[in-house]
Amino acid sequence: MLAAGVRVGLGVDGSASNDSNNLLNEARMAMLLARVKDGADALSARQALELATLGGAQVLGRDDIGALAPNMAADFITYNLDQPHYAGALHDPVAALVFCHTSHVDYSYINGRRVVDQGRLTTLELPMLIERHNGLARTLADGPR
Repeated sequence: MLAAGVRVGLGVDGSASNDSNNLLNEARMAMLLARVKDGADALSARQALELATLGGAQVLGRDDIGALAPNMAADFITYNLDQPHYAGALHDPVAALVFCHTSHVDYSYINGRRVVDQGRLTTLELPMLIERHNGLARTLADGPR
């Protein structure tokens, strides 16, 4: 699709269809599937990450998201790469994020506002949200009675 000039983007849309809501996991899966089909050089980690950022923005017709640049929405996340699961991969930090397991976001900023600080959500009571989410998921899984 990329070679044909088709706009390609990656995204996640919620727990109803995506259990982890982890865009880096989706980028990894896209990269690995492309490599199974077309060989090791089919899609690089950087290309996969670009599909998840700029690619997603382009597919949505958005020119205000997808990159850290002036006049763009100030949304970004950070990971502490000084963790055992990145050991041996830090010669290429982008590849480390796409190839290695990412456990949790250390910092997240949405529209310039910090919403995750040192791995902790700052905007709501997470235990209550998880309990409510699990209850709703249980109701959905049980189906109508």
